[in-house]
Amino acid sequence: MVAIILFMGVMAAPTLIKQYLISPQPQAYSQEPSQEQWLPGMILNPNDRVIEINAAGLQLYLEDESSSVEQAQWLAIPERFNEQANQLVLNWQGIRGTVVDEPTLQRLKPALENPVTIEVWYQEAEEPQRVTAYRLAQFWLMTTYQQEWVAVSFDDGDLLPLYSK
Repeated sequence: MVAIILFMGVMAAPTLIKQYLISPQPQAYSQEPSQEQWLPGMILNPNDRVIEINAAGLQLYLEDESSSVEQAQWLAIPERFNEQANQLVLNWQGIRGTVVDEPTLQRLKPALENPVTIEVWYQEAEEPQRVTAYRLAQFWLMTTYQQEWVAVSFDDGDLLPLYSK
């Protein structure tokens, strides 16, 4: 019995020495950007994997959530948008607007009617990101994952095809 315990202690010694006795090496300074990105004006979080988007009567979802990003196949409800689904998701992931400052937002508030809520589900999130969007004459006003208001111009068919005229 003592021999078994002694054997286990000898086997665990290298790990214990590394963990408790050797200080970690300082990492060299790197010019590369960190893994976490923060990009002003991005609607969706570029650091998380999108698995579903529910946008104004259109649902875009991954056929297989476990597939790699490169092999992801997106489907849509209504099904008539299945052929566009991959491109619609790419459009959503790349959309970026101009940050709207508080005085400008206050001037726009009287014109904000009929909000649209877009739900974006991420793989590791328990709750979706809720994007609030208002359609104005020249642009859309939307919230970002950083809770900023941004002005975004796009062809309705590129993000919200049910709004296309």
